[in-house]
Amino acid sequence: MSAGPEVAVAVRQPRRAVIERAWRRIGPGVEVLSADDGGPLSRTVKRIIDPLVLRLRANTKYSAPLVTADVAAEMHQVIVGQAATLRATAEWFDLLKRERRRLRITTGNAQELYFPVCFELAVGRGAPAHEDREAAERHLRDIHSDRDRTAIEVLNQHVGDGAVVAALSAQLVRSWRDVRAGDQITGPFLAGLSTVLGRADGHNAAAARQRVWSALVADATPYNLGAAAHRDCSTLPWSIVDLGLSSVEPQSTPSVTGGDGDRPLDRSVVDRVRATMRRAMDRDELPDVPLLCAEEVDRCCAPWGLLAEDKQATLIAGIEVSADLAPLDESAQPRHDLSGQIQARLRKEAYVLHARRYLVAGVPVHPRQQHVIDDLAAFHKPYLNRLWARLHGRDVWQEPCTDVDDVRAVLAGVARSVSLDHRQRIKSMLELQVVRTRGAGGPWG
Repeated sequence: MSAGPEVAVAVRQPRRAVIERAWRRIGPGVEVLSADDGGPLSRTVKRIIDPLVLRLRANTKYSAPLVTADVAAEMHQVIVGQAATLRATAEWFDLLKRERRRLRITTGNAQELYFPVCFELAVGRGAPAHEDREAAERHLRDIHSDRDRTAIEVLNQHVGDGAVVAALSAQLVRSWRDVRAGDQITGPFLAGLSTVLGRADGHNAAAARQRVWSALVADATPYNLGAAAHRDCSTLPWSIVDLGLSSVEPQSTPSVTGGDGDRPLDRSVVDRVRATMRRAMDRDELPDVPLLCAEEVDRCCAPWGLLAEDKQATLIAGIEVSADLAPLDESAQPRHDLSGQIQARLRKEAYVLHARRYLVAGVPVHPRQQHVIDDLAAFHKPYLNRLWARLHGRDVWQEPCTDVDDVRAVLAGVARSVSLDHRQRIKSMLELQVVRTRGAGGPWG
């Protein structure tokens, strides 16, 4: 009489064992989702396999602790059938972990937070490509901004107090008044940038370039130029309006709240603090909101909206580079080796080649395409806007710009970031079928 129950037990298998056998059948490529013994991590089962692969809510038969042989076979087939997606998920998770380290994120459990996102990315986009680093960063920022939304509410409550705003406004008036330009000449600094932005063949030349940069960081020129922009722009070698850094010249006194535009030097104290909090991956490392606002008042009033001399010098170097960047003008000749390298890479971009063909052929252009063409025609503006944001972040986090090779990497990386943004906008238009083929030129690639 006991044979019946014994047979019934014999034909049922633990669901965890079924999952582990299927997982091992996938083979290499899922190591970051696996435990030391080769089976799936508990969080892999909890966050990926159960809800997204087996979809337990829709397939309740897969959720029993013990499953029949038929159900076990189905589960095995479903999991192994997702092998390619699971390998791509592992690649996305590895990419997000590397970006997490680069962005210095320490809050939240990476597996708990990122596993579902990585699976969705794998389903929608397959394995990540080299250029998907920007996508990984965007997803990380989205994840952690949602988790830290209450910090923005703290900021809103703080500046909702009239007494707080009055105190910050008084501090702003004092700080703005204290910034005065000296009378030192600017020529030597600008001449020194030719070494910083030029070639350095060999160890001795590289060492000399570093010495020049160290001297330029200590030079008063970047401070004086930024201070002059507060009151008398006639002494500047360029227009801060033409550069896209300000909507007026001389630069207007910043406000605590409000703000008259989205150009870097027009933004209010609160807008800048809010941007800092949105970008911050670990807000535990930031000062409390009152101190953060007080520091930002002084930063708003400092030359170029940056407190540290090395950031001010890097912005001037970026202005020098930006003057050479003209992706649509084949006759433009960069003055510096670094800007020449950046220019060459930009001109090879497929969307830049298509833009030049459109302009030569006189083909009608969609308004959204026209926006990208306008950016390319005045590339220095989006470039300097992005560079200023990078330097503002480094200023807040007190990350140095004293290593010349690091500075050159930042200047080149900003151009690539702007270019990737252009490519993504065009790709989105094509995916949404907003852009239609016009004339013989075809859609942008």
